[in-house]
Amino acid sequence: MLLSAGLFMISCDKVEEPFTKPLTLDSTITKTVLLEDYTGHTCVNCPDAGVLSRNLKENLGENLVVIAVHAGFFAMPKEIEGFPADYRTEAGNEWNSFFGITGYPSGMVNRKDFGNSKHILSVGAWSAKILEALKEPAQLDLTVTNSYNNTTRELTTTVETEFLKAIDKNLKLVVVLTESGIVSPQKNNNAEVGVTPIIYDYVHNHVLRSCINGTWGTSITAIGSAPQDAISKTFTYVIPENFVAENCEVVAFVFDDDTKEVLEAAEGELD
Repeated sequence: MLLSAGLFMISCDKVEEPFTKPLTLDSTITKTVLLEDYTGHTCVNCPDAGVLSRNLKENLGENLVVIAVHAGFFAMPKEIEGFPADYRTEAGNEWNSFFGITGYPSGMVNRKDFGNSKHILSVGAWSAKILEALKEPAQLDLTVTNSYNNTTRELTTTVETEFLKAIDKNLKLVVVLTESGIVSPQKNNNAEVGVTPIIYDYVHNHVLRSCINGTWGTSITAIGSAPQDAISKTFTYVIPENFVAENCEVVAFVFDDDTKEVLEAAEGELD
């Protein structure tokens, strides 16, 4: 009974026409914005959001980092329907619950609160909010350096946080692993995106696979601490056998623990 009642609060939201026009950025922009796409393989409108995030990434390049978070009802495995894969993660489930996401696809841009604790954005708002965020001055610079051992599958990642100004905030660093090029079925209701009602060879990109240093990350500064020029953190992680290492990337982002807003993000391929 509880499950049935909960389903009425879950929706698969129709997406307006994806943003496809090229963007021209000011050459002085150094900020990198984080876009989280909350999705699921039985969400019929989620492929439209995937097209949008792909186009935005192609246009904005290193100024945009994308994480596709599979969470919620539409991300659940449904083997009897032909969707046996489970791309959910502990971190993704916790973020989904914490921010109160019930409609899919939905997104967050830098986890910014756009009023009345409303961090969640409909897909149609992503482009404008990303461009707004890019106009803000960068407060940090993040650099991700990876070393990967093909034999042991051990990843060593070092994240360098350089402060561009004095910041008196409770800052945390989150480091996650994403994977692209994962082929598995995806429900779809837009023939312009792919076969309907199911794209059997759908390519899932930027999929959150694991949170290397925990759901809410590692503390790097606290209010009242002395200003710092840079902080370096190194983490190790053994990549599971069912992940394709050459398709993985490390994503790092720093956020204000009091507001949850992300100040800066970065990504790095495995070397």
